[in-house]
Amino acid sequence: MILKGFLYALPPITLILALSIWGWIGVGDATQIPVHFGMDGAPDRMGGKLEGFVLLPALALALCGLFALMPLIDPRGDNLRRSAPAVLTAWAGVLWVLAAAQALITLTALDHLQTLENPGVLVGFASTVLLAVLGNVLSKTRPNWLVGIRTPWTLSSDKSWDVTHRWGGRLMTLGGSISAACFLFAPTPVAFAALGVTVSLVVGVSLALSYWVWKTDPDREVYSAASD
Repeated sequence: MILKGFLYALPPITLILALSIWGWIGVGDATQIPVHFGMDGAPDRMGGKLEGFVLLPALALALCGLFALMPLIDPRGDNLRRSAPAVLTAWAGVLWVLAAAQALITLTALDHLQTLENPGVLVGFASTVLLAVLGNVLSKTRPNWLVGIRTPWTLSSDKSWDVTHRWGGRLMTLGGSISAACFLFAPTPVAFAALGVTVSLVVGVSLALSYWVWKTDPDREVYSAASD
């Protein structure tokens, strides 16, 4: 799984590094570039070249190391390896979102995004696609400590884990697909609102569902405080 993860990570990592090098060279002697953007896509904070062209590549490489370590440090490492589809999707997906963010910073710094009304849709659209794809494989995860919908109840009941990931994954796929369509065809504020509603629903429904299923599972783990 680790080798396959690095293979999946290679394209977005290469793109992030290429964008960073292109941006670093392209801005020349500029000391301040846009590094943060508001909901309207307009830059709302400036930063140095290190922040703009080194921070995200360093974060991407660190995340690769973290994902590679996960099967080795998770007490339920065997289950994590059995959850490979979701782990690999999250691994590559997060890196593609970072690549979209680096593209936004680099292309804005080089003044190549004049034709986009709101350049922030690059990151928003990438995030919605990640939600939709990740939701499609979420039901394939097995109980573990590092990847998935980890609540006190999913970690204490295999039934709660299975049901929550099955329905939470469906909700993520549906909401992510609708949000992605909004980024393509609806006004940008509507698209970001759809993304926010999707994330809120996934979190809220997953919490409520995981508790309800755990409460009705006769095989659930129940912990009680030690008495004096």
